[in-house]
Amino acid sequence: MQGLKLLLASSSAIPVLVTGALAADLPSKKAAPIQYVKICDAYGVGFFWIPGSDTCVRVGGYVRAVYEFTPGRAIRSVATGAVTQVGGDQDTSGMQIRGRLELDGRTSSPWGTVQTVIMLRGQNTDGINNTGSSWSNFATSLGPAANGSTSMSMERAFIRFAGLTAGVATENFTAMPGTYFGNMWASFSSGVKQLAYTATFGNGFSATIALESRGDFPFNGSTTLASPGQANTQPDNGVQFVGNIRADQSWGFAQLSGAFGNNSISTNVLSGGSNLLTGNSTYSAWALGGTVKINLPMIATGDALYLNATYAHGMLGLIMVNNTSAVDSGSNGRLFGGVLRQDSNLVQVAGAGTAASPAVLGTTNAWQIGGYFTHYWTPSWRSNIAAGYIRIEPPTVSAGYATTTLGAATIWGVQGNLIWSPVKAFDIGVELQYGQIKQSIQNPSAAFVAAGRPGLSDNNWGGKLRLDRAF
Repeated sequence: MQGLKLLLASSSAIPVLVTGALAADLPSKKAAPIQYVKICDAYGVGFFWIPGSDTCVRVGGYVRAVYEFTPGRAIRSVATGAVTQVGGDQDTSGMQIRGRLELDGRTSSPWGTVQTVIMLRGQNTDGINNTGSSWSNFATSLGPAANGSTSMSMERAFIRFAGLTAGVATENFTAMPGTYFGNMWASFSSGVKQLAYTATFGNGFSATIALESRGDFPFNGSTTLASPGQANTQPDNGVQFVGNIRADQSWGFAQLSGAFGNNSISTNVLSGGSNLLTGNSTYSAWALGGTVKINLPMIATGDALYLNATYAHGMLGLIMVNNTSAVDSGSNGRLFGGVLRQDSNLVQVAGAGTAASPAVLGTTNAWQIGGYFTHYWTPSWRSNIAAGYIRIEPPTVSAGYATTTLGAATIWGVQGNLIWSPVKAFDIGVELQYGQIKQSIQNPSAAFVAAGRPGLSDNNWGGKLRLDRAF
């Protein structure tokens, strides 16, 4: 019998039936399954281990398509009050297509998690979203840019370790959310270059101190402004000191923010020269602000109210975006038409900028208040309503130095939207905005007075459709 078993097992020509105890004697040839992707749940949903490493990574991003309509408004000369461009010649519609890729890598260490984040954003714009501004005119609908305008930006790229943040990261002064059209408060969608440290004290309390690139703040890059009285060169040669104290609680959060820096201008450029050996003059700048978020689950899950206020001395970039004649930045400041503003942190108020007549500069002050309310009608339908008010106060310009310079202005606006999320991370929304500007001119020319000082009180509205899909 034993010989028969050996014969059957060794012969390939004879089929073998193996049952019972005989099958148990044979070794198993089944290989263990290979796990190509291992889930990493230590840092939240979506992370997985990079094979062969001790790092977890999350891959994400979004695609956004925006369609806008904003009526045209006549633009007027600040010197004469005459119309320099009729509203009918302006682009009134536009498209913006945007895509972003995100990588978030995290590694545990004895000193805490090391986090590395990269976000790259590209966009293609056309029409009103691609219109460049100048002091008196904008590109018109008669000559739109061929195939739109494509741009790339590094929205985030930072290392975070043991409380330190180094790279391009979220700005540390502001804490308000945003609407489709933009905000009546400062915003930094592309982040800022910085070196920051955040200390966590427990019970939701924290404090941050940071050095932030001055060049990433609106109104702080090298700029040529055609308005008489505006300081025409502000080199990007420094940093802002920014800090905040924050309390995150079950009811929401409260944040008190402060910033300190300076504005500089070449004394030689003021006199029309190009020899920078004469050096720069510097002027202090600072800002204080506060933001509060109040959760309102008693109305509906997810409901919340944000309130904020900021005062700035020579730091307009912490009050608003570059175009002060607009509620938004997307339409490049021509929203209201009338006399277009190009405000500056520094304003020349007297002097010719020569050795015999040194330039005298003053600093622009501004303040703003704003509110933002989110309400969920159902888990898949929500609305946001935002409102804000801005007051800009340039220094007084000597009548002997220049005529028809910018004076004080007030801007207010309101936005509201309705958003449907048919599936998770997919939004289809429409938004309307309305805004108004009232401003003044210092030392107006006789021609401007004779024209009836037009273009100093204007209003406009706009609408947007936006589709967002994140992954």
